[in-house]
Amino acid sequence: AVIVAHPDDEAIGAGILLAEIPDAVVVHVTDGAPRSSATVRRRGFKTRDAYAEARRAEVVNALRLVGIPEERIRCLGFVDGEATLRLVELCHDVIDLILEREPEVVLTHPYEGGHTDHDATAFAVHLACGILRREGVASPIILELTSYHQRNGKRVRSTFLPHKGVPERSLALDPDAQLLKARMFEAFVSQRDCLRDFPLVAERFRVAPRYDFTQPPHDGMLDYERFCATICGEEWRARASRALDLLRARGRVTAPAM
Repeated sequence: AVIVAHPDDEAIGAGILLAEIPDAVVVHVTDGAPRSSATVRRRGFKTRDAYAEARRAEVVNALRLVGIPEERIRCLGFVDGEATLRLVELCHDVIDLILEREPEVVLTHPYEGGHTDHDATAFAVHLACGILRREGVASPIILELTSYHQRNGKRVRSTFLPHKGVPERSLALDPDAQLLKARMFEAFVSQRDCLRDFPLVAERFRVAPRYDFTQPPHDGMLDYERFCATICGEEWRARASRALDLLRARGRVTAPAM
């Protein structure tokens, strides 16, 4: 299972890898459309629903290129940018997904402060697997794909934030694979300005390290703090801490949304 925050995150981090595992299920936490009407209009759409529908069509077209049919592409339906507001509910949704699909491996985001939804997705996957282990249920191995983060005042793409003692594996892309990945990127018409700066030469993966989601992923400003006016790193970590307390105390018992 590939569990990522937005339609296009899977293409960025693992588009060519997915060509080798066509039986994978790709799960998007959000529908890719924010609540902000100004952002929706800036992307050329009149309504949030229209933008979400377009993003769904784009990812279906992109993943068709690597053999992933539409029925293997699922969406949990959270609003883009708001996954952090519903961490407990998101964790329960991931638990249900893992119990349904029984994947041996889940490929997801690292905790890097790149986007609040990326970090929320990482949180939910790690906590879901931890809760299942606590309840005596086999849980999948968590692997990570790259996205982006902030380093020395600049956005770094398609490279992991270093984590001591955690080795990485690279999948070098030959010219044909690079062309295929470029075609996938072209399918995301509404996101072309976002995708043009991501390199096409390799995809990188690693076994997920253990994270302390109550601490910043790195020193200095997080990437989303440069643009997000609603959630800063301190607020994200406070919500994660409250969600941790609820999940540790109640497990899968229904809890109020965070």
